[in-house]
Amino acid sequence: MTVIYYSLAIKKVTSYFTLISDSVQLLSEGQFDVDIPVKNHGGLGRFAQNINSMEEQLKSLIEEEKRAVQSKNELVTNVSHDLRTPLTSIIGYLRLIEEDQYRDEVELRYFVTIAYDKSKRLNRMVNDLFEFTKINNRDVALKRIRFNVYELLKQLAAQFNPELRTAGMSIGIKNPGDGIMIEADPDKLMRVFENLISNAIKYGKEGKKIDLNVEENEQYAVVKVVNYGEAIPANAIPHLFDRLYRAEKSRSDETGGTGLGLAIAKGIVELHQGEIIVSSNEAETIFQVQLPLPMDH
Repeated sequence: MTVIYYSLAIKKVTSYFTLISDSVQLLSEGQFDVDIPVKNHGGLGRFAQNINSMEEQLKSLIEEEKRAVQSKNELVTNVSHDLRTPLTSIIGYLRLIEEDQYRDEVELRYFVTIAYDKSKRLNRMVNDLFEFTKINNRDVALKRIRFNVYELLKQLAAQFNPELRTAGMSIGIKNPGDGIMIEADPDKLMRVFENLISNAIKYGKEGKKIDLNVEENEQYAVVKVVNYGEAIPANAIPHLFDRLYRAEKSRSDETGGTGLGLAIAKGIVELHQGEIIVSSNEAETIFQVQLPLPMDH
């Protein structure tokens, strides 16, 4: 009886080992729908469990790789579309000049001006793409210094005076006391707030003003960029920081931008171990940037 018992036990173990071996072979051939039953046969049960866990991880990695490839393909497609538009325009106007298809010097200068403006837009788009790629790959070295975030915003507000006057808007800064000191890269954060203020001017004209509110809590310096224009659609908010996403359907030069500004802003804030949050309703739209306070604040 003992011999029969051990013979059956060995047969079960051998059979289970064969099942595991066959499953590993299927995994090696790229079949990831294998699910080995976990049985209490010595150490083989734990071995089977580990293989199942490895299979799930492999499936997850493959899906992640597929999403990355799809995302890269979408990026290339969208960038190609956006670059083609101004480039086609530049080529068209230069062809008119090359073929002397203009009435007089006034029209010639008009064609040159349009081609020049389009080339500047093209250059801006390429620069944005390079900046986004560097930030997305974390290939950016932050030059951290201690500075007053209120002073940074005050300087930025002054720089935007011409655009604000043209849009018929005003800007105000609400700041506690003498301001809040942070340790960060001021040049990179200038890029963040330039983008947020520029968007507030572009999309918040109806509200006639922009408020920059500087606050702090136990962990963060908080800057809120508030405009009082049309609300952002609720279904657009989760995607605002996606690369090349635009809430408006138009991809025009005037409002389309490059579609990378907010993605770049988010990347810069995250490099600072901070967070950028957006909320919007009929009354106001708020972009809130949270930046860690210095340890000795």
